[in-house]
Formats: sequence, structure tokens, C-alpha cells
Amino acid sequence: MPACSMTPIRLVLAALIACHAIVQSSAFAPVSISPSGIAPPLNSAPVSPGARRLSVLSTTYPPFRNTFSGRRRPTSSPILPTALSATGGLGEESSAERTGPRVCVIGGGFGGLNAALTLANLPWSMSDGCPKPTITLVDDKERFVFLPLLYELCVDAASVEEVAPTYRSLLEGTGVRFERRDVTGVDVENRVVYTIEPTSSSPCTMTYDALVIATGAQMNLDAIPGARDFALPFYTVDHCYELRRRFNVLDSRQPITSTRDKKGDEEKVEVVIVGGGYSGVELALNTLERLGGAEQCSVTLVHRGDEALQYATDYNRKTGQDRLEKAGIRVLTGTTVCEIIPTSSAKADLEDDSSGGLEGSSFRTCLVKVIDRKGHRSDLRTDLLLWTAGATSANAPIGVLNSLLPRDSDGRIVTGPYLRAKGLDNIFALGDCSRARKVPYAATAQVAMQQAPVVAWNIFAYLNNNYNRRGGDKSLKLLPFSYLDLGEMMTLGNDDATISSLGGLVQLSGPGASVLRRLIYAVRMPTARQGLTAAVEGAQRRLQLSRIGEVDSMQGRKGEKRGGKPIQWK
Repeated sequence: MPACSMTPIRLVLAALIACHAIVQSSAFAPVSISPSGIAPPLNSAPVSPGARRLSVLSTTYPPFRNTFSGRRRPTSSPILPTALSATGGLGEESSAERTGPRVCVIGGGFGGLNAALTLANLPWSMSDGCPKPTITLVDDKERFVFLPLLYELCVDAASVEEVAPTYRSLLEGTGVRFERRDVTGVDVENRVVYTIEPTSSSPCTMTYDALVIATGAQMNLDAIPGARDFALPFYTVDHCYELRRRFNVLDSRQPITSTRDKKGDEEKVEVVIVGGGYSGVELALNTLERLGGAEQCSVTLVHRGDEALQYATDYNRKTGQDRLEKAGIRVLTGTTVCEIIPTSSAKADLEDDSSGGLEGSSFRTCLVKVIDRKGHRSDLRTDLLLWTAGATSANAPIGVLNSLLPRDSDGRIVTGPYLRAKGLDNIFALGDCSRARKVPYAATAQVAMQQAPVVAWNIFAYLNNNYNRRGGDKSLKLLPFSYLDLGEMMTLGNDDATISSLGGLVQLSGPGASVLRRLIYAVRMPTARQGLTAAVEGAQRRLQLSRIGEVDSMQGRKGEKRGGKPIQWK
């Protein structure tokens, strides 16, 4: 139903229903304790197909420690690696910590982070159970990124603490250790992860009893000639700040009051966005608003599929497409990018740039060469090229794939219904880097977050069963995974959003949906403390922007605004 027809009471009820559904499906939903342990709700999923294997690192590994009665136990004395400290550094571990198993989680996105936090909260203190393991989260970045709010950070509608807190602050007091490392390989036979420190490149090895891989899909811009030189992805905090800098450069080039003549739009800022999924549509509408609307900016959305938002719910797809049409955004469907080349004036544009600058020479006007399904070719000139097309993998033996882990032709780790890597009883994979069935699940945070508690439970069951070598009725059962679609939320502008949830029972768009979207995301933050920070800071910023708008309206000022969005000069 339209936002304008929603009474305050109905809006609150819709919020409560949506939040309740989300909390019940999240990694932090309450668990029930039975005499044999936890009895979470059962799921089911089909078995995945087989996969091929690649070669493993040809290195001599330290023998696996024998404090845990798992599948492999060396006969010689173990060589213990240095323990990972809770503050992200290296330090000694106590004798008490050495009695328990070790769980290593590679990847600190939605899936990996929630799996680690859920593991830490399971009842490891059962009298006949496995001691609580040392849980270590490994990621090559310093900050967790709540991707749905990344654009809000870009335009200063959200703080960095709300959208991208450091892992150290996020994991404080949770019992999960963090280490910032680049993974260079995994020895699945000897249960060793090889890493290097990003700044010093110093090597380090980590042994594990159970391993979780949640590295996500990797963006591969090398598949399109010129994409790496000109296209800006939008997945990290660095991408966010780079886009903010580019916005400010375009602001300095384009006067707020345009002086272009009546013959054309040559002074418009030209923006091309590749990818017509959720991120592409959100970025297109918000970028147009940020750069002054259709009078000062022209946005073209290039999409290989038949229509924009083709995998969205009917309500969100129709709402999003209507917004694109009303905003005057050009949408090219069934169109593929072939090549990206600099324009003839790119060098002059770069020399004339007096903004000081962006690093390197990647921020230049360029031509995006595209071809449609009928074979028609065309060139799109652009001042700003943003890339949100689906991430792909080159399936190269680097990182976690420098291993014997089974993977498909796209480099995704093949798992079974229990999200356990094929043929490996102590390695689990979830999220975009994995494939749990013949037709992969959608590459969304919602899937990863629902897989996280299943992986956590299955590791809990595996470690407990092997610790005392339980059998028969005493063994804890592993849970298969089944996906429950809770709906979708999208931002369509500064004060606009669309929500479809609970099988269409909740359908909302407009300013009310924008407020509700931020509240729901606050509920879905990884920790309660982070959720409280998001809720409080989000409310404060919205109130602050509202007051600024009222003052500007009273004083009759239009200065330093583009399409109703204040320019943040940072």
C-alpha cells in the first residue's frame, strides 16, 4: 500500500511484524536447551553436486595438536603456533585455553561474523561436552561493513561507527578473537591456515579443529578490458570515500546554477552505472539526487538482464522501475559492456582538474562500449563510471582456493545440505563463496545471515560428538539448511524507500518506508550494542537534517543543495 495511506498505528504494527520476523530468523534468535544439548529448528536442503579439486601448497606443515580427539591425531609432540590475541595482535595463550579446540572463521562479512558470534554464545559448558573453543575471526580489512547503508555513509547520512565499525570494537567482550590477515592458503590435510600480515607481510600459520570459510564473492574487473582503470566498484569503505571525493570533484566542475544554452545538455554530468540489480538501482537514484537531479545530471543504467530488478519481489520491482522512469534515468536492458576506453579529451580533462585531486589517473571521462542482444553497438560517454554488476571469480588457486577445497567452475566451494565442504567433515562454507545446491542461493546478506546459525550449530555438534566420540542416541545431529525469504528493502532516495516482506503482507514505500528501513537495519546489526548505536545515531542525524531543512526553508535559502540533498564538503 502507498506510504501516504498508512496511519501511524498501522505503520508501527508493520514495523513490529517485520522486526519480529527478522529477529526470529537471525543468528541471535533464542535457542532451547534439551538434555542432549540445543534443539534449534530443523531445516532441509538438497545435496550439492560434485566438484573438482586443485593442488595444495607444497609445504611442510607443523603436526596437528593432540588436545582434541578429532579425526587426525599425530603421534609426535605438537608444535603450537602463537595464539591470536583478542585485540587483534599476537600473544601467549593460557594453559586453560590450550585444552579446548580451535575454530577459525575466514571472512568477516555478514555470514562469517554472525557465525563466529553465534558460536561464542552456544552452551559449551555442558558437563559432558566439549570445552569452549578458541574462536578466531580472520579478515584482511580493519572494519566490518554493513553494505545496505554504505551509500548513507557516502553522503554523510550515517556515521562510520554506524555503518563500518572496527572489528576490535565490534567484538569487544564477545569472546571472539580478531586477526587482520591475508589468507594465502589452506592445508586441509594437516588443518593449517597460512596467512600474512597485510602491512609487514610477515607470515603466520594457524591450526584449527574446525574451519569456516565466508570470504564472499570477489569482484573481478579484469574480465572487461579497461574496467579496472575506469570503473569504481561500491563494496568497501574505501570505495565509499572515493565516491564521496568524486562527487565533490564533480561539484567543483559543475556550477550549481547551470549556464548551459538551449541547444543541448553538454554541461550535464554524465554517469553510467553497470548492473541493474538492487545495488545498481539504489545507486542510480541516489546518485541522480546527489548530483542535482535530471537538470544537472544524466544517469544511464546498463543491465544484461531482461529488466531492472528482475529478481526482486513484484512490488519492489514495480516501485523501483516506476522511480527510475519518473527520475528520467535511462535503462538499457539486454545490454553488455564490451570495453572501456578513454575519451580523446580525457588527458585534457585530467590536466584541467584543479580540485587537487584524486589519486592516479582513473578518474577521467571515458567511453563505455556496449552491445545489445541484436548486435547493435553504441558508445556511452561518462564522467563517472560505477560498477555494481555481479561479482565473479577467476577460480585461481589464491587465498582459500590455494587448497584441496572442492569448488565448481566459478570458484565457489561446493557443500552439502549441512553447509559442510564435500568430503571434509570439519570445514564449512557459507555465503557468496559457497554453493549448497545445484542452483545457487541468491548472493545476498539475508542468505548468509540465515546460514550462519546453521553452520555454528553444526560445528558445535561436530566438536562435541568428536570430543567424547559420542555415538548412537547421544550424538548431536547436524542440521540441513533451508532458506526462508523474509522480503526485501531498498533505498530509492534520501527520504524514499520500498519494503516488501512476509510474503506481501507488508508492502510499503515512501518516507515511512525510509524510516522503517533504518529501524529494521538497526535490529539486524551484528551485536545489540551496534544496533543501539545505529538506532540512536540514525535518529539524531535525521532530526538534524530535518532542522537544517526547516531553517533553510524559513530563510528562503537554496544554496548548496542539489535535488534537496545538502552537499557535504568533506
